[in-house]
Amino acid sequence: MRKIIKRTGLLIAAPFLIVVLYLFSALIGGLIPSGKSTQTLDAPLLKQSVYLTANALHADIAIPVNSLSLEKFAFLRQADFPLDNSDLEYLIIGWGSREFYTSTANYSDMKLGTIWRAATGDDSVMHVAPGGDLAQSENMVKVPMTEQGFAKMLDFILGTFDRKDGQPKILSDTTFGYGDVFYKAKGWFNIFNPCNVWVSEALSKAGVS
Repeated sequence: MRKIIKRTGLLIAAPFLIVVLYLFSALIGGLIPSGKSTQTLDAPLLKQSVYLTANALHADIAIPVNSLSLEKFAFLRQADFPLDNSDLEYLIIGWGSREFYTSTANYSDMKLGTIWRAATGDDSVMHVAPGGDLAQSENMVKVPMTEQGFAKMLDFILGTFDRKDGQPKILSDTTFGYGDVFYKAKGWFNIFNPCNVWVSEALSKAGVS
């Protein structure tokens, strides 16, 4: 009887343990760069800053709006993204669980079911949101980067978008309502492959570790 009770208790506790592990994995795992770099020392540095942002919900990369990023992300105009707005300074981009990412804008939106789905495995999506001046924003980490590294990182990010006939697959009518947009992405999201792993890979492509 004790063995049965013990096993039953483990089964009941398992979902909550997975939720705790998921939230823990969202906060650690190679997100904050160590400061080491494989970038060429004499290569020209990017004039605008790249930022990382992270909380218990998501980890994102904020890339500056410049001639290169405007060219690479021109497809956003088809989604009525404010790409040509004069106040737009950054594209805040993240990769994550489709069910969790598209339904959890704030802590109050968190539900056990969506966390469970993300932790145990889910399709992935890309999220792109507009950003202004981020220099004074909280939870931001500035990442120095060369122009060459920035270009390589953008290619990695763009390569994560799932495409059809060369165009990213947009998730129509899926938005948090402030000009942001979701797209289908490549890769399978789970507790062992959370959003911060994607961020770490993007930084690695840029020569930052």
